[in-house]
Amino acid sequence: MTTSNRCVCPDCDWVVDVPVTTTEVFKCPRCGHRLGGGAPVSERHTLALALAALILALVSLWLPFVGYSASGVSQTMSLLDTSAELLHFHERLLAILVLFTVWVVPVLYLLAICWIFTRLLGSGPVGPVTLYFIRTVVQLRVWMMADVFLLGALVSLIKISGLAAVELASGFYTFIAFVVLQLWVANNVSRYQLWHRLPHQQAPQSEAGRAAHNQGLSGCVCCQAPNSPQHKKCWRCGETLSLTRWRGWRLTLALLIAAALLLVPAHVLPVMETTSFGRTQPNTIIGGVLELWQGGDAPIAIIVFVASLVIPVAKILTLLVLLYVAERGNDSTVKNRVVLYKVTDWIGRWSMIDIFVVAVLVALVRSGQLMSVYPGNAALAFALTVILTMLAAMTFDTRRFFMPTTK
Repeated sequence: MTTSNRCVCPDCDWVVDVPVTTTEVFKCPRCGHRLGGGAPVSERHTLALALAALILALVSLWLPFVGYSASGVSQTMSLLDTSAELLHFHERLLAILVLFTVWVVPVLYLLAICWIFTRLLGSGPVGPVTLYFIRTVVQLRVWMMADVFLLGALVSLIKISGLAAVELASGFYTFIAFVVLQLWVANNVSRYQLWHRLPHQQAPQSEAGRAAHNQGLSGCVCCQAPNSPQHKKCWRCGETLSLTRWRGWRLTLALLIAAALLLVPAHVLPVMETTSFGRTQPNTIIGGVLELWQGGDAPIAIIVFVASLVIPVAKILTLLVLLYVAERGNDSTVKNRVVLYKVTDWIGRWSMIDIFVVAVLVALVRSGQLMSVYPGNAALAFALTVILTMLAAMTFDTRRFFMPTTK
């Protein structure tokens, strides 16, 4: 039985032998990136959680999510209305983005988990379909934003609580349960343990304790297996090896420049327009923060300010600085730079809070001239800024920190 699995660290390109049976977290000796370990995955337990989360996802989509009443007028919305109303106002891209990140992607992730663990409970070999779903699980996880949406929904309800009586419906509670179970499943599923279960007989010759590029090898972007450049697909997971071309400083820089340009209309133009008793008022992102602060909701105002203004700007500047530092090849603080990149990569998705606030308010507050909320021109620009910065972080190649460069 194989006791170790040879892989290439995705952060520093170091070839490492990872113990398969250890329950302790195993990290790359060169950069500290986690490569294995952790408590064993229980197939039956994880499968049960995934099935329960799927049921709650289906129920939450159609049940009443939240309602409000003001001046004798009552209105309710469902989770599906957040996309349907955006579509009604011809915000097609925004509607698709909200629906996919909040519901479609998490459901696809859970379906893939159900398939994978059903197959692992059997005694047969892992086939190409199961390998595809394992790759899908790795790629979908970053785009699941149901937890961010839940926080955005709470912020939106606080924004209108001073103008109307807000009532949480059954769909809100089932959605909370869905988010909890989905996060539980994602935390239980270790992609490292999934890859370690697969056969390792086809691995090319390599030497642990050396960089892969110095041995004429490259690591798979999905399962981190060492591969020969002559092959088109990874011998273990079947992922296309040409995907490594997406990790490059030119593409990262282009995405950051595009995100920075979109950040200007995202903050200058109104993100939504509010109609109250026949009077329409545009609201920018900064205006929304000031409104929360002046209304006595300082903690919520700080959350929105950090997520909508600080994080996008800080992420763009941080990645630009890291690109510059990587070019200069300063080796004294290389691990600190990797940690800074990881924090920047993880925190970026939370900037979607403002988009989800707009989606909830547009779906909920639609009482004509009495009180209505409409999406503004800045909403799509800001959403694209968040997506572009996430893509920029994905294309950022941390391996360049560890490669010798000319100063």
